[in-house]
Amino acid sequence: MNLNCFPMVRSAKPFLRWWWFSGELEYLEIEEQLNWIKEKGFGGVEIAWVFPLAGAKAGQGPFFLDESWFSYVSFAQDQCKKRELGCDLTFGTLWPFGGNFLPEEYSSRTFNGFSSQRLNRSWESRYSEEPGRILNHLDSKAFSFYADFLLTHGFKTLCEQGPVSFFSDSWEVEVEGLSYGGIFKDFFRKFGYSLEPYLAMLNVDQAIRFDYRKCIADQILEQFYQPYVDMCKKNGASSRMQCHGTPTDILAAYALVDIPETETMLFDPDFALIAASAAAIWNKPVVSSETFSCLYGWVPNTEVPPGLGKEKIEDLKCVADAQFAWGVNRVVWHGMPYSSKKNPHHFYATVHLGPDGTLNGSLSAFNRYLEEMGTYLARGKTFSKMAVYLPLEDQWMLDELPPELVKPSSHYYWELQELHMPDELLSYRPLWFSGKWLEKIHFNGMTLQCGDQDFSVFYCDAEWMSLDSLAVLEKLANQGAPIYFKKFPKEPGQVKHQAYEPLLASLKAHSMKVLDVITPILDSEIPLDFWCRKEGDCYYLFISNPAMRKLRYPIPYGFSASCKGYELWADFHSPNQIYHLPLSFAKLDSLLYKIDDFSKTVELIDTEWRTPEK
Repeated sequence: MNLNCFPMVRSAKPFLRWWWFSGELEYLEIEEQLNWIKEKGFGGVEIAWVFPLAGAKAGQGPFFLDESWFSYVSFAQDQCKKRELGCDLTFGTLWPFGGNFLPEEYSSRTFNGFSSQRLNRSWESRYSEEPGRILNHLDSKAFSFYADFLLTHGFKTLCEQGPVSFFSDSWEVEVEGLSYGGIFKDFFRKFGYSLEPYLAMLNVDQAIRFDYRKCIADQILEQFYQPYVDMCKKNGASSRMQCHGTPTDILAAYALVDIPETETMLFDPDFALIAASAAAIWNKPVVSSETFSCLYGWVPNTEVPPGLGKEKIEDLKCVADAQFAWGVNRVVWHGMPYSSKKNPHHFYATVHLGPDGTLNGSLSAFNRYLEEMGTYLARGKTFSKMAVYLPLEDQWMLDELPPELVKPSSHYYWELQELHMPDELLSYRPLWFSGKWLEKIHFNGMTLQCGDQDFSVFYCDAEWMSLDSLAVLEKLANQGAPIYFKKFPKEPGQVKHQAYEPLLASLKAHSMKVLDVITPILDSEIPLDFWCRKEGDCYYLFISNPAMRKLRYPIPYGFSASCKGYELWADFHSPNQIYHLPLSFAKLDSLLYKIDDFSKTVELIDTEWRTPEK
């Protein structure tokens, strides 16, 4: 599939999430909103069908997937085309996927039977007394039924009228006791012992819990993510997905989809490295981000969230730059409520977009900045020197986060939100690497090659590592490949293998003893967050302002006022030359360099984001 035909790939203009509340719609209101969206420099919309507003009555407005609903969506899609805007579609109403049309046999399961979780605030909740069931994401037959139902009730036609991406938001399926038909048979086949006698021990026994999570993780990849991507391709759509929050190897999941999408600020900016690593290694041109979501904090929707309608563009600039330095090159604003002059509305979470928003006068200039940065950061391919083993086994051996680390978006270690790349590795522009990809890595005598990347070193810092991963790394180390272990791991899970210790002994003899023989990409007196793209002989180097490092959810309102300027030096190492860069950060500004390794020239690219509108 040629992804260049899809608006988000073709252009770096920001998209926005367009919340369509369950209720009455009007064609003129749709046109009014799209005119404003075009005027403010957005590149497209992502329509999300959500709950009814207070006071909405059952008969006021279309039902989900009926002819009237289709007419309004098709009209919006057509009006987007006339304005050269993209129009992506959430693949269902609300999330996780589900609905009233879903039979019980295809609903989510636990060890105790069908899950009691329901889709409480979907489009259907306006007119249905019973909330919809949650899709069984661990059964491809269930997904096939769900997808076929949507496709035959309008999504297939909307796809043909595209181009369109079908969007899947983050996993929000309840995971306690998550199960599927055939799990006990699969578990015994994978691990050689029965899970049933140990069900009561899943919350207390690390080893058994690890094996259970590995079994579930494989099922999710095979039964949900792969079928979803295949469905999109079959119907001519691209797949844009947030794989985070899923109890699986989310790096491997992101590698399957066309457009991997992260989220900031419910997720810290450096979390984007997971999606960006999958994209960099497997040659995906776009890494999108649901951006600015709840940057000042999240509260239940019956309350007013901090900063709603009072957002500061300077704070948003800090967030955008922070995530650009971790590989994002497309912004999807969160978000814009379906709203008109006659019927103004607000969504319950920041950021508020619309003519009545405090950001209105700054949007055109800021969107031009986001577009410019996104364009540069999609040129060529990502330039990295280090693959870092994703210590997924460590996270699967752990369980719930302590209270002080819990966020609205994370409750477990396996959600990976507490996994941060160490500062001492940043100069190599490291990428996360999944153990599932190790069979695809090749040592050419100098570097390690996988997908679209050549790595100078493979770095491991894990308490636990599966036998399969250890065996591949031992084989590569014996070939002379640059494999570095900060510490040597132990075998996770209930079943131990006699081959593990001999492999460890061999690795201790053959792996690299020191790391500093590898030349960094950007060497500086303080750690810097940066992203680098290589296009021919040219490098595009984005360095975020040091004041924007390690942003953590939530940021204080007016955080930008504390951001200062910096003066320092850094050395950029191309394969042929060292370039001495004087880094002069003005307050709130980040830097973008073009380094031409053929002509040996360095250009500081001037970027502007403050121009006020009249």
